Amino acid sequence: MRKGLFTSAAFSAALAAAAVTPALAENAPAGNLVPGAQLSQVPSPPMATGIDWTGVFLGADVGAAWTSQDYQTSVPITSAFGAPNTLFTAPFFGSTNWGTSLPGSAGAGFTGGGHLGYNLDLHNRIVVGVETDVQYNGSDSTSNSMFTAAAVDPTGPGTVTNAAKSTVPWFGTVRGRIGTTAFNPNLLIYGTGGFAYGRNDTSDLMTVTLPGTTTLIERFPFKTSTTQTGWTAGAGLEWMMSPHVSVKAEYLHVELSPTHGQIVPTNFLGAVAGPPLASDAMHFKLRSAEVDAVRVGISYHFGAPPPPPPAPAAMPAPPPAAPQVFIVFFDWDKDTITAEGRQIIAQAADAYKSGAPVQIQVTGYTDRSGSPGYNQRLSERRANNVAKALAAQGVPPAQMVVSGRGENDNRVPTADGVREPQNRRVEIIAP
Repeated sequence: MRKGLFTSAAFSAALAAAAVTPALAENAPAGNLVPGAQLSQVPSPPMATGIDWTGVFLGADVGAAWTSQDYQTSVPITSAFGAPNTLFTAPFFGSTNWGTSLPGSAGAGFTGGGHLGYNLDLHNRIVVGVETDVQYNGSDSTSNSMFTAAAVDPTGPGTVTNAAKSTVPWFGTVRGRIGTTAFNPNLLIYGTGGFAYGRNDTSDLMTVTLPGTTTLIERFPFKTSTTQTGWTAGAGLEWMMSPHVSVKAEYLHVELSPTHGQIVPTNFLGAVAGPPLASDAMHFKLRSAEVDAVRVGISYHFGAPPPPPPAPAAMPAPPPAAPQVFIVFFDWDKDTITAEGRQIIAQAADAYKSGAPVQIQVTGYTDRSGSPGYNQRLSERRANNVAKALAAQGVPPAQMVVSGRGENDNRVPTADGVREPQNRRVEIIAP
């Protein structure tokens, strides 16, 4: 139902609102993003904790070592004064078996060398690794013994002396290591053990003299040099002074396997009563050589290979663009598009064609100066006319949803019957 014409002032206000609407639409806020929120969503890189022990290390160590070596010797006697195959043993007990061992006294000496290894930090306070080293050893072991042998001469027991000396001039190990950093990330407490090898140089001289004299009857010189293998075990503490340098204190026990017995013929044969002793020979046997070393060392750690660069942090998806809204205003009780309205429609069509194809909404409205039913039909005619104009500008009809809302959803709330230019409109919304 028509209720008269609107004033020229109202018409002027409608035109002004139509002119500024596209500018307001193009400058609409980008969303509800709080300043700085985008930066706060980027995850921070993980912080490293403690020291990473992983990597190759190389170093040197010095300290003190003690070498000990036991021996067994025997000499078969074929003299008429002793039963055949009677043995000079230490002590002598007249059997063909090896005599009891001659213990060697352990001597201390300097030790030093180099080591090479690799650690793997499991990052659960456990570090495992492998290490190999080669060491000089300046310590030795000596054994000097004297005993009597009744089989030497009928006038009384003879005297047997034995002087032996052993050295392990160098040794090496290949060991596994396992330790913990539970008490301090920079402190590694570890145990170690594995394979050992080394050189064993031994000399011995056994002499037999007449009873109660220094008259030499026999002499048995012996010298050998062999490379032996065995096992090693120990423990230590290592402190990481910096990411690349550590110092350690370590105890290591090395035990090399015994050598088999060897026969050493006499190189001097004196005159005694009875048959000659031409067939005499000393039997000599080395027992296990042992080295105990206490040493300190320094190592350079090459470190673990650098990790690959972290993948770029996933940036949060940008907020959806605010919908563009174009408003075409109409004269009171009219569904005819004004010249200014056609300019707005052209801008809306250009905006649609410049972006990705979307479905736009074309919705008509009226003010509250007529009956609800009349206003509903008027809003639908206005919306259809704008949709036709958009189609003429190249917007596919299938991409438009056209509807009318009548006097609902006023831009400017008014009482019933009020002619409000801002409410006589069609909104073109591109989501």
